[in-house]
Amino acid sequence: MPDRTFVFAVFALLLSIAAFAYLVLWPSFEIIETNADGVTTSRRAGIGEANGVLGVVFAVIPVLITLGAILSVPPSGQSERRHKLNLIVGTVLLWGYIMLFAQRIGILYVPAATMLTSVIVLMLVRDRAWGKPIAQERTKSARELREEAVNRAARSGNRVGRRRSMRRRSR
Repeated sequence: MPDRTFVFAVFALLLSIAAFAYLVLWPSFEIIETNADGVTTSRRAGIGEANGVLGVVFAVIPVLITLGAILSVPPSGQSERRHKLNLIVGTVLLWGYIMLFAQRIGILYVPAATMLTSVIVLMLVRDRAWGKPIAQERTKSARELREEAVNRAARSGNRVGRRRSMRRRSR
């Protein structure tokens, strides 16, 4: 079974594809045409008909950003630094795209960007709480660290960390 971060990333991709499908298929743009007699007519159309190929290209960019971000999430849940960095860069790019094109089409991609942000948070929380041995070593108590130092000194034959004898030397 895949890890929950991977499932959330797949869900973000599905939300992004749903927003793209809405823009392309649903008549959500109004086209106003005026003929030679001065009569204006209005009709609704999808982004492809309203803005042409350039509109479709601008609508597919967030899907590609989300796809690139999801490819950096491992299904097993064992994330590395590069996975997190790719995911963070993809999420920042998607939020930037939303801010730039919020008036036209950007607002439809907010659910996908929110899901990618939650994937980042899940990866960081999981690594801090459970998974990484480096994080576990940092949480050792002072007593455990001293015991490890004493054990290393005892194995090496060094006198550091050994208790001194209670007998006093005669002068």
